[in-house]
Amino acid sequence: MGYPVEMIGKDTKLFSVIGSSAIEHKLERFFNHYFQKMDVDCKAMPLNIREDDLGFFLNGLKDSKIKAVFLEKEYWQNVYNLLNPDDEECIFAGICDTIDIVNSNYQVTLTQGRALVEVLKEKTNLCEKTILIVGNSPSAKSFLYHLVKENPKKIIFADEYIEEMLELMAFTPKSIAHDIERIRDTKIDIEVDMALNFTNNPISTKTKKQINFNDDFDTIANKIAQIKTKEWTQNG
Repeated sequence: MGYPVEMIGKDTKLFSVIGSSAIEHKLERFFNHYFQKMDVDCKAMPLNIREDDLGFFLNGLKDSKIKAVFLEKEYWQNVYNLLNPDDEECIFAGICDTIDIVNSNYQVTLTQGRALVEVLKEKTNLCEKTILIVGNSPSAKSFLYHLVKENPKKIIFADEYIEEMLELMAFTPKSIAHDIERIRDTKIDIEVDMALNFTNNPISTKTKKQINFNDDFDTIANKIAQIKTKEWTQNG
């Protein structure tokens, strides 16, 4: 029988999702779903934290009963700036989305790019594909950080201003074919196997396999929860 997430006992391990409206957004449901599936005495609780109170919250976090925290999007950069993580992926992207408490210290990491790659790998073999990345955002950087490890056939970068994509081009290993395209009138007139849109604007491409990171974030959050709950329970 699965663990009833409504109950918190004295031995329950507590985790949290924080944001200014975390309770309303209900992202903790993904984490609690996987805790239930594993039948473990763990619970993820949403906490509404005002931006003005974020530093105070972080200051007391490592002395609280909360074992780890997932951050909503609005605090990805704020917490990165406050905690100054040394994680390579966080530094490349300039954000973080997860805080683990390890031996009373903060372990600050980024999970979204890894989660998105895992979602795509469940549908296709990335090493045989030409992948289009639209827009240079911190989330695009996190995705690219993990995508290059899958050795795709080719990566094409696109933006209305191609200068925005040069940083991603420079990060891509020379062993992976890559190119850059300019978006004109919200259209990209090239053939690709899959398109990942990291902008807030709809982009027309020649592939029907398109993921808009912002619109499809619940799918990515679900995979983040699957990854992190497994790690959290394995690490005790």
